[in-house]
Amino acid sequence: MFGLKSGKQKFPDFGLTHNWVKRSIFWELPYWKTNLLRHNLDITHIEKNVFENIFNTVMDVKGKTKDNIKARLDVALFCNCKNMELVCDGSRVAKPRTSFVLEKNSQLLVYKWLKSLRFPDGHASNILRLVNTEECRLYE
Repeated sequence: MFGLKSGKQKFPDFGLTHNWVKRSIFWELPYWKTNLLRHNLDITHIEKNVFENIFNTVMDVKGKTKDNIKARLDVALFCNCKNMELVCDGSRVAKPRTSFVLEKNSQLLVYKWLKSLRFPDGHASNILRLVNTEECRLYE
């Protein structure tokens, strides 16, 4: 009942008189069960994931951008941004270009800047070997 595998209620009116019936998504992390201080979040992973999502969306990386068909359908439902909604042309559905996606020449400038970055030893990995300016992409 209410997502419990055993079928037993933890206390009377479980899930009826309060809203705490869902389990946190953090329990899906492999180390979360053994984490002694679960209220301490892994900030480095959070920062990395947020950066990757923003970078991939702004750079319009195929397969990694968060600006997809589902997001555009949500824009039509929840926002008043007509310039971001999907455009239907008969049998085709087109996704109009948004203002937050960089043009190709601007993307190339960002990749060239990344390739030229230098950090002190031990403070960051060698970004130079991860950047491909010919294809405008980052290797992982």
